[in-house]
Amino acid sequence: MQPGFFQMGGFGKVLARPENRVTVDPARVDAYGIPIPVVHFRFSENDESLWRDMKAQAQEILEAAKCRMIINDDPAPSGFASHETGTVRMGKDPRTSVLNAYNQAHDVSNLFVVDGSCFTTFPEKNPTLTIMALAVRAARHMANEYV
Repeated sequence: MQPGFFQMGGFGKVLARPENRVTVDPARVDAYGIPIPVVHFRFSENDESLWRDMKAQAQEILEAAKCRMIINDDPAPSGFASHETGTVRMGKDPRTSVLNAYNQAHDVSNLFVVDGSCFTTFPEKNPTLTIMALAVRAARHMANEYV
């Protein structure tokens, strides 16, 4: 019989932290003269602990199934299947968020942001349906407020 192969991977939730953010570097511009975005991101100790625990649990599952590990080459968490969110946070307080509950900018009343950047945090699941629901809510708010 041929050997059977089984692949296993884990998905963990990275903590939302203010240090992880996107800024703009006015000193560096793209081909059109627009300042480039700069992503600031580091895994926290909690994120790394979660990753180590997932690896240990995976090893335990494999041992219980009487399997052996062939490849285990991840020296650190990689963020491979992430949905980056949280760059234009939604919240009540303009000091800690950019958007209100209707995805409307606190500082620019006619600016609405209806994409995944409004989430303060998000798991690895696809955010498309949530984004669509928030866009519908924002559109209804605009229709009610500006008619």
